[in-house]
Amino acid sequence: MTEETSPTRTTDRPSTADWEDAVRFAVRAPSIHNTQPWRWVLTGGGLSLYADRRRQLAAADPDGRGLLISCGGALALARLRLAAAGWDTEVDRVPDPARPDLLARIRVTGRRQPDPLTRERAAAAERRHTERRPFRPDPVPAGLLDRLARAAAGDGVYAYPVERADQRLDLAVAMSWADRVEAEDAAYRAELAHWVGPEAQAAGEGVPASAVPHVSPGRPRHTEVPVRDFEAGTRGGRDVGGDVDEQPAYLVLLSAGDDAQLRLRAGEAYVRVSVEAERLGLASSAMTQAVDLPAVRERFRALMDWPDHPQMVLRVGWPPVEPAGAPTPRRPLSAVLTVQDQPED
Repeated sequence: MTEETSPTRTTDRPSTADWEDAVRFAVRAPSIHNTQPWRWVLTGGGLSLYADRRRQLAAADPDGRGLLISCGGALALARLRLAAAGWDTEVDRVPDPARPDLLARIRVTGRRQPDPLTRERAAAAERRHTERRPFRPDPVPAGLLDRLARAAAGDGVYAYPVERADQRLDLAVAMSWADRVEAEDAAYRAELAHWVGPEAQAAGEGVPASAVPHVSPGRPRHTEVPVRDFEAGTRGGRDVGGDVDEQPAYLVLLSAGDDAQLRLRAGEAYVRVSVEAERLGLASSAMTQAVDLPAVRERFRALMDWPDHPQMVLRVGWPPVEPAGAPTPRRPLSAVLTVQDQPED
């Protein structure tokens, strides 16, 4: 082993400030409508991640799949921050079957010198954001797509690049149908309007109108697979027009099963892919319409003839030349982290 990769075991443990830093980093994770549906508890035994069911979307996420995906992304970022600070960690999954909202517990097992790639990925994670604007028209090279697929690979989870013309057409059909189903649901429209509205922004959550692309009537976006129309909730703040012929790549994250732990792992994979895309100079955004609702998700799976379960669709491409706007808001640390002197019951 080299000096950079060999572990240096020690009895040291992170300070409370170190753990708080990891949580601040973790909550940068993308979440459905930026609901941030997580809470954290720090004890002497480590950092525990809980699902915050009060923040589950009743219309867009009725079975909580998106909530678990979101929490998995936060788990991945917490571990990345700790690794970049030189801490080895392990995750206890389903640490208490009697408490289903307790999703995972991070334990520190020692120290090591962080390698340059880990530092690069942590820096990329700080820059990463969901890119809702049109990508530049240049296609993503196959070699970069392969690297993104490798970043996704984990226990029971993998990425499938949608490259064949017939499958891209099927993907477009599935997304269009899913868009229609959601747009015709009054409860969905009301829910979306709340999460892109001023009340959500004031609370440090939701999607700001300034981050929503505005598509003028008669000038649709030139992309074969439709993106979510956040303007169903408000008028967008960025006029994107219809001048760019986008050529994004599409990656579908699939899992061998569809239980809570595999959904959590799919969220970890989602963040790994989006961070790696940022590190490679690419941009990404989630396309969840076809996987939001259980019935739509099953129809999507059947249309694509997949034996495994689609958990997320990612749109990847070259970012616009213009700099991104202000980041989406985040709730304060005090709203998501509880520090306890005693171990959890």
